[in-house]
Amino acid sequence: MSDEKKFISEEDLAKIKAYKAQLNQIIFALGEVKIRKENLLSSYRAVSTQEQEFYSKLSIKYGDGSLDLNTGEIVPFENEQNNGDI
Repeated sequence: MSDEKKFISEEDLAKIKAYKAQLNQIIFALGEVKIRKENLLSSYRAVSTQEQEFYSKLSIKYGDGSLDLNTGEIVPFENEQNNGDI
């Protein structure tokens, strides 16, 4: 058995290091994307909750109905059902 140590070439070692660096960059970027996604989902949930709370306040203020976002008109639900619009 030989006690002689074996080494890979500098070129091969450089390639391995380059691959490792690229993989680390990708892993880091994926972590950033995951954090951004979690932040966006949290923001979405918060805004959605705020919207629902606001709709509840509008329902108390104006009564139940559907809102035309283009005109601001509120059509009461009972009128819609009687007219067969929905």
